[in-house]
Amino acid sequence: MADESVILSAFLDEGVPVEDRKDLEQQLLVGQALGLKYWTPRFVYDAESGANRNIVTLGDAAVKAIAARSRELGFRIGCIGTAIGKVKLVDAADGNAAPYKTHAQHMEDLRRAIEVAHLCGAHYLRAFSFYPPRGADPAAYYAQALDRLGPMVEICARAGVVYLLEPEPNLIGYDSDAMLRLVHDAANRHILINPDAANMHVQGYDAFEEYRKVAEAGKLGFMHIKDYTVPCPSAIVVDEEALRHFGSVDVGIAGHDRIFADLARRLPGINAQLRALGTDGLILDVEGHMKGGGQFGGWSGPDGLGVAVRALVQLLGTHGIGVVIRRYDDIVKKGA
Repeated sequence: MADESVILSAFLDEGVPVEDRKDLEQQLLVGQALGLKYWTPRFVYDAESGANRNIVTLGDAAVKAIAARSRELGFRIGCIGTAIGKVKLVDAADGNAAPYKTHAQHMEDLRRAIEVAHLCGAHYLRAFSFYPPRGADPAAYYAQALDRLGPMVEICARAGVVYLLEPEPNLIGYDSDAMLRLVHDAANRHILINPDAANMHVQGYDAFEEYRKVAEAGKLGFMHIKDYTVPCPSAIVVDEEALRHFGSVDVGIAGHDRIFADLARRLPGINAQLRALGTDGLILDVEGHMKGGGQFGGWSGPDGLGVAVRALVQLLGTHGIGVVIRRYDDIVKKGA
């Protein structure tokens, strides 16, 4: 991978043709057709239970089978799409569908997520920063979130896994300032930030400025790519299930053109920093939500994910950013 390149990846569970059946073979087929060499497992259809399940809730045999099939079809797994940190700090009925878990319970969830990352050869865990009671001032619950997050990051560091904080509405780490404070106070190089322009835009923020704060602080570890097509007002609480206007980077207004223009000059330093942590470099993970999104996932379909990936590659190219995808030399010839 060149210093001026990014690794292209995606939540392939968004690319299945039927939203409520996250079939593994369909996910990987779509990923191959899009030319991806990396992907992020999140939800996978489990025939035994007849339901879509997050990969970290599956047993070792099922996880090993997913990892083996992924390798067989020419993929690497860069990140595990967990819901770690997407739990309530207070056991209260506040309209938030997220569960409440004690610190001890959640530490067990994290340990399992790390085991799954190791089984898959992944260096990153996509994770979050906890929910305060809905409508409450997140600052009032900051210390409680940090008390939980610190030991969690320490476990990740010992395991050689990077904890990626994703900004999202209604969390303690809902914007870049809050996330940077958490990262600073956790004081561990194995916690970094995963900017998401659409998640900033829907809260009424300037997504470029939010990205820039993270990049200038040297805490950019990963990037989610999705965009939004209409203006959004500032809001303390965002109804994530009501969000309907996600789009690809060529039609969205969150500011990816400015983001990639800035990223291009920072890439060598970012890639060097991430490789020093044992990763393969900066991953841009497409989470398009092209047909709809929500608090616990989204759907793009094969067509929508294809549009999102092609628009991303084209825009990166206009800024001289190379992309790690499948090339001619990656094709295995018949009989080889």
